[in-house]
Amino acid sequence: MNGEEKTMDHPRPEDMFGAVTVPEVLELAAATPRGITVVNRQLDQTPLPYALLAAGARRVAGGLVRAGVNRGDRVAIVSSTSPGFLLSLFGAWRAGAVPVILPLPHRLSDLPEFVAEVNRRLDHVDARCVVVADAFGDFVTGRITGDRPVLTCGDLAAEREEISGPVETRPDDLAYLQFTSGTTGLPRAVALTHRQMLTNAAVCCERLELERDRSVHVSWLPLYHDMGLISVLSGMAYRIKLVLQPPEDFLARPDSWVDALSRFKATSTVAPNFAYGLAAQGMRLRPRDLDLSRLEVCGDGAEPIRAGTLEQFAEAGAVYGLRSRAMTPMYGMAEATLAVAMGEATRPLVWDHVSRDGLQAGGVARPVPADAPDARALAVCGPPVPGVRVEIRDADGKPQGERQVGEICVNSPSLMQGYWQDPEATAAVLRDGWLHTGDLGYRTEDGGVVVCGRIKDMIIVSGRNLYPEDYEHVAAKVEGVRPVCAAFAVPDTERMIVAFESAKGVENHEEVAAQVMKRLREHLGHAPDKVVALEKGTIPRTSSGKVQRGLCRERYLTGRLEALAEVAR
Repeated sequence: MNGEEKTMDHPRPEDMFGAVTVPEVLELAAATPRGITVVNRQLDQTPLPYALLAAGARRVAGGLVRAGVNRGDRVAIVSSTSPGFLLSLFGAWRAGAVPVILPLPHRLSDLPEFVAEVNRRLDHVDARCVVVADAFGDFVTGRITGDRPVLTCGDLAAEREEISGPVETRPDDLAYLQFTSGTTGLPRAVALTHRQMLTNAAVCCERLELERDRSVHVSWLPLYHDMGLISVLSGMAYRIKLVLQPPEDFLARPDSWVDALSRFKATSTVAPNFAYGLAAQGMRLRPRDLDLSRLEVCGDGAEPIRAGTLEQFAEAGAVYGLRSRAMTPMYGMAEATLAVAMGEATRPLVWDHVSRDGLQAGGVARPVPADAPDARALAVCGPPVPGVRVEIRDADGKPQGERQVGEICVNSPSLMQGYWQDPEATAAVLRDGWLHTGDLGYRTEDGGVVVCGRIKDMIIVSGRNLYPEDYEHVAAKVEGVRPVCAAFAVPDTERMIVAFESAKGVENHEEVAAQVMKRLREHLGHAPDKVVALEKGTIPRTSSGKVQRGLCRERYLTGRLEALAEVAR
């Protein structure tokens, strides 16, 4: 079991939760007075006690069984965060099925492409049926292939007859198929067992030092993303209070997240870096009565962690009682269920200032002063979480020493079984019990894990390794640029393109593009060959908001991106 029997140096779900399957931990949570509160952007509340969730899940399970779902069948769920969605999710587990959560479309214009992608994923996992949000029921019916029943969350929540008796669920049964984000290729379905999911949940609970009677976790993260789902599963399994908000409500009013942290006296939250930037801006521009003094963990993961962003959030939050040590960098991935390395709740965030020139495979992360011309500030994501081993390896698979840069490789009791029905892709990343992540990084003197970027995204020009994240970050700071940029290389050349989305109200797109080119040359020393201005919503992103550089490059090179302006070096 990926080393669990050998190491036993991590908390086990049977010891921490008293159970090793999702239906069992839900029934245990149901015996407590705590539960989930779902809120919208105005923070209107819909309480869902764990007891009500467990009873509703039993009724949903009955409805799924009557619809033809058997033990081990895949049940696809297409819905945002809502009580109906949660009942459908846990109802699928209660029926012994394997849920597969799929994202909703970002815009109405995406609907045709959205339906095609849903059908592709349904075929890939051979889903037995599809459960959709009530608002999509009429639209989806007739457009789903494979003669699959289409059920709505509302219909299942209205079921009156519970499933007759428990469905046998074993710890090592397949529990979930998690589609990867698809940042460097087509999304694949990660196969996870109940034990793997709950082991990672137990590890997260221990590292975050949760307390049953006091901890409150607030999250707007989408539940089709591993960070959102495992956060919820961890809180439910540990039986703490959870406050959940649909991601679209956060995006419509980012201030609502910080308002919820204050109103519900949150002790922990987790979000990608961009959300902390929006929160900091909201606190600066719209001062209001907030209390962030209870926050002990503000986890930052899922995208590059920017020093400036977190410093702005900490400074703005300090006015409302936020302690700077609450900022907690995290590193993880779906293939490891979630958590790989995480800052410890009682320790302050540490930045490693290193020379940008050494951050390449086989290079050395050389410390430099923070104000050095070539300095890059990287977050130390803390040590690996309990039970996880991390090695930095060179191209030949040889482990590297401190500060030597190479591929991050992970051994964990929570490693996936593999990619669903894709043995070739599985063999490419899982070798001898180690996950080869494709991420570039190094270890610090005290064992902290530092992530530099993705190996596949690296841009090589004149023998120099250039990080697309650096170019995107600098470009996004130019006035008139939305914080959505993509830097990529042209295949088989040493040419580099930086694309950005123009902000609302910009009239002279060429002038903004010229400013981006100028700023990149000044700050990074090497200007791209071309800067391209695009319309809002043009740069493709994953379901979790990460920029898909490869897809952006493909669309640009095939003429499918209409440029508002282009400026050459």
